[in-house]
Amino acid sequence: MKFGFIFSTAVAFMLLVSCNMNNDKRRGFKDVVEYNDFIVDHINSLDSAYILALATDSGIDVCMKKCDDLVVLCDKTTEEFKGIQPYEGDSTLTMQALAYTQFMRNNGKTEIKKLLKLIDAYQNASMEEQEKMVDEVQSTAEEIDKQYDIEINKVDQVQQKFSKKHNFKILNSRH
Repeated sequence: MKFGFIFSTAVAFMLLVSCNMNNDKRRGFKDVVEYNDFIVDHINSLDSAYILALATDSGIDVCMKKCDDLVVLCDKTTEEFKGIQPYEGDSTLTMQALAYTQFMRNNGKTEIKKLLKLIDAYQNASMEEQEKMVDEVQSTAEEIDKQYDIEINKVDQVQQKFSKKHNFKILNSRH
């Protein structure tokens, strides 16, 4: 009788522990394409917000607000990415997407605003002052573009490796 009680208790305990081990509250994906699309859709949203923040024809004040919107979107996206499970134990795409999100957040919070302030100063300067500032404005814009290309290419490279590993085709590649 004592053995039966101990055995029953041990089995009940093992069942309880094993049920709780699979109690990951993060969103899981059974389909690799759905997982990939979830991440890519978020990255595309960040890219759209990034473009709006740089659309100076709307005015510098509007762009500054769009930078703040980009930062908020990056924070929400970070939470979304932290709320998903790795696909079949592979978190490489999510981790690179998180790194990209942090890069975009920094752009919205600092780099784009720096450029916008330069553009504003340039637009309000005399012709003589503009001649002195043009190289700085241009080099700052080129540096932002260069860093963007580097970071989005990292995402693309990881996505390519991820697609090969999990045997699916990327339909809308940037390449």
